[in-house]
Amino acid sequence: MNKRYIILSTLLILCWLVSFPGTSLAKQPALIINEKLVQTDVSPQIIGGRMMIPLRVVSESLGAKVNWLNQEKTVTIEAKQKTLKLKVNNKVAYVNDQTLEIDAPPQLIQNRTFVPLRFIGENLDSEVIWDQENYQAIIKAKKTNSDLDYLPTPSDEKPDQEEPKDQVENPRTLTRVKYQENDNQTIIDLRVEKGQYQVMELTNPDRLVIDLLETSKGVDSETTINTQLVSTIRVGQFTPTTTRVVLELKERVTYQINQSSKETSIVLSLKTTADNSTPQQSDDVYAQKVINDNNIIVVDAGHGGKDVGGIGVSGRYEKDINLGIALKLRDALESRGFQVHMIRTDDTFVELMDIANITNEVNPFAFVSIHANKAVGKPDVTGVETYTYYGTDPTLANLVQSSIVAKTKQVDRKVKEAGFVVIKYTRVPSILVETGFMTNAAEEDFLHDPDNQTLIAEAIAEGVAKFKEINNKALTSTP
Repeated sequence: MNKRYIILSTLLILCWLVSFPGTSLAKQPALIINEKLVQTDVSPQIIGGRMMIPLRVVSESLGAKVNWLNQEKTVTIEAKQKTLKLKVNNKVAYVNDQTLEIDAPPQLIQNRTFVPLRFIGENLDSEVIWDQENYQAIIKAKKTNSDLDYLPTPSDEKPDQEEPKDQVENPRTLTRVKYQENDNQTIIDLRVEKGQYQVMELTNPDRLVIDLLETSKGVDSETTINTQLVSTIRVGQFTPTTTRVVLELKERVTYQINQSSKETSIVLSLKTTADNSTPQQSDDVYAQKVINDNNIIVVDAGHGGKDVGGIGVSGRYEKDINLGIALKLRDALESRGFQVHMIRTDDTFVELMDIANITNEVNPFAFVSIHANKAVGKPDVTGVETYTYYGTDPTLANLVQSSIVAKTKQVDRKVKEAGFVVIKYTRVPSILVETGFMTNAAEEDFLHDPDNQTLIAEAIAEGVAKFKEINNKALTSTP
């Protein structure tokens, strides 16, 4: 009898441990916001049959601002058209002027404020889904934030941490935006002292984004203009220390950006492309890649560390598949006499601009970035595609793409152009290979298989070797 009692008691304790949130034996739910896995130091919890999520990281990921009053244990969430107010251990919530009763009160767990998933998601105009099969909470914003409103997913902060002020004293201020049009080009003059800036190209619709770092906004938020290339200029305080300028384009352009001679302005010169399709190399400094006479190849396994990349049908992470192929590509290239520099060889996160900077320091013959694709809501889409930067010589991309298709028999989605950071800011021939779609169950399994990873790696190496052979012949035939 005692033995049976001990066994029964042990089983009951184990069941209690597995079901109790916060125990090491409990499986922790994953949190997906706008198709990105969000990692927090305190995982979502299931309490009393309700999914509870860390308030700050979710709210700020959806573009809202969170204010915490530690003494009152009250939290306020300010979104575009809604203000939510909740109190720890109190089921009464306020949405604008309306009083609501929620089914589970907010709680403090390990010094983090947790709230019911569905309440916070739906009141921030988001679709909320609980995926029991993959044990994950999915939140999708119903409306995509604009360029000026978008906030990157932040790390969760302590609830009693002081909120950053909206305005800080930056060393420079954007005081004027001027424009003029002449000789089929549009000139944009940003009056701001010399300092750091970043430029991004966005599509659908076409936009050019200039981030002025350590800069305050001192001009109107929006200016409608009527030039051949630009319809609207929008300016916003993207973060307390960054002013964002967005040029809404009428068509895709090439551009040059320079500091004025007196270092009092940043000047952008925009030109239309010759046939509204592909920029000419002479118009875009980033399209002018340098062919080096060496055998060094830089290989980048896309994503890594905190950035998992895409998530497959089975829950596999893109970063792991990318690394598997990249390591096999290293072996395949070395067997052909190349010297390979790996951006990462383990589960490490490397910033995109750091990847480009490392590549430029190594100064290789070519750069190859390995990725896996996704088509959300389109599980039947399959195939491989290879990207090169706008207007660059597509020879390397064509050779690699045709080699992969020939060896793997995957659907040929052709060579395409894009403005990805790692192929734009690298100074040598650079390609980004999307090896297949993780949102297709069969192709995800194909990419996960080590033999197929080797097949893909051998195909890429073969394309790179052919490109090297072509350039060796060109060098030896040059008078």
